[in-house]
Amino acid sequence: MARKAWMPPVLLLSLPLLLGMGFGDSQAPTRIPEPQSNYRVTLVDQEGVRVELTEFSVDGQTFVMGGLGQGQVAVPLEKVKAVDIVNQDGKLKAKISLSQGEPVSLNLDGNLKVTGRTSYGNFRIPLSEVRRVEVKELVR
Repeated sequence: MARKAWMPPVLLLSLPLLLGMGFGDSQAPTRIPEPQSNYRVTLVDQEGVRVELTEFSVDGQTFVMGGLGQGQVAVPLEKVKAVDIVNQDGKLKAKISLSQGEPVSLNLDGNLKVTGRTSYGNFRIPLSEVRRVEVKELVR
């Protein structure tokens, strides 16, 4: 009996550490990455909600990253007019309309986070929950 007496105190002491880790990604975006360039975009989520954002980035980067065949490509936002995203057979696919040239289709990582600033606070959403991003302008 004396050998197991240490378990309750250890559990009680470790409880704040375990609870501090949080569950999932439910915390509000109090801090977001500051991208190198400040793009203003309109984002539409899978429910059709539209959000105007500045300081838009995908995992802190100002390009759209994804798979193209056996390779990877990063398309800078300066070349992007819009990104349309669909979940097709369990895979996230994007059709990127470019400012010049033909559209590009990429396979995306749905675990990436999209962030930006609204007029009322910081915004964060998993890329898998985004339906469309329209790039409006580079803010100077």
